[in-house]
Amino acid sequence: MEYTCFDYEINEKVAHIKLSRPEEFNSMNKAFWSELPHLIEDISDNASARVIVLSGEGKHFCAGMDLANFSPSDKQPNAHMGMRKESGYRVTLDLQHTITCLEKARIPVIAAIQGACVGGGVDLATATDMRYCTKDAFFCIQEINIGMAADVGTLQRIPRLIPEGV
Repeated sequence: MEYTCFDYEINEKVAHIKLSRPEEFNSMNKAFWSELPHLIEDISDNASARVIVLSGEGKHFCAGMDLANFSPSDKQPNAHMGMRKESGYRVTLDLQHTITCLEKARIPVIAAIQGACVGGGVDLATATDMRYCTKDAFFCIQEINIGMAADVGTLQRIPRLIPEGV
């Protein structure tokens, strides 16, 4: 399969997957959400590698979801509220599946983070087994700043990674 959001190579049983949209700060467009699980599951299921390293090209690891790709559509303008809410629920489940594929991989997944790791990027990072960061790395759960719940995995995973304050 040809990937538009990722470059990857497998060298000496190490799969290096790079988010390859540096001009968009590796934001997650619609193609990202279908390509990532396909790529991760292919590497994991075929035992092509013994570890996956996930990194981002350019200045930043990941700027999160490309919100322009998720603007409301007019496909169901006459749908009642229940149908619209159910549709949103299904989209959220699909997005969660994409991030969870990292957690379900049969091999360790390591995130190599530089620069910004924002919103969906934090979801990616929390789903990996290990995270290594450069000195300039910073994290932001951006959803809270625009009135959304970080429901693609951050809120579920972060309490396991960061202990409660004393």
